[in-house]
Amino acid sequence: MASGVSNKLTGQVGEHLVSAVLGTLGYYASPYSGNVPGFDITAVHSESLQSFPVQVKASTKGALVQSTIDKWCKHIIDEDNRQTIGTLKPLKHPGLVWVLVRLSDSGINGARFFICTERDIQHKIVARYSAFMEKHDYRRPGGGASPQAILNIKDVAEFEDNWNILPDYKAADDHV
Repeated sequence: MASGVSNKLTGQVGEHLVSAVLGTLGYYASPYSGNVPGFDITAVHSESLQSFPVQVKASTKGALVQSTIDKWCKHIIDEDNRQTIGTLKPLKHPGLVWVLVRLSDSGINGARFFICTERDIQHKIVARYSAFMEKHDYRRPGGGASPQAILNIKDVAEFEDNWNILPDYKAADDHV
């Protein structure tokens, strides 16, 4: 199990790495090192000066996103631990840019980036959780009542290197 210090360092590396990549794409980017609720980086396009927040999730192994399903949709667990998955919850910032970072064993070399919106995360995490629960007749294996929901690389593969969703994005060739 990863320690709290290890997790903090992984998060810090991810935030700074995303800031550096954003710089190569023509954005000024400043990480806040976990001190701002809801986002980790402020990015500003160097020409248009359009700014936007970025949420970063970094990991070295396992899930890229760990959450509880009740953050994303209406969810009920009855007295028999049978779960009901309801409608999606309204998001305060559905267009918030999320960058998921998978750091390799060798550190920043070989890091992989998955770029999408909070709405994309919501749809993916609810779909994955729903499929898992349906497969198990809406009860956790072992009878538990955990609402834990995750996303792995295969769940977000379509968003790998999807930098073009950024405001005023231009191909990296335009920025050297």
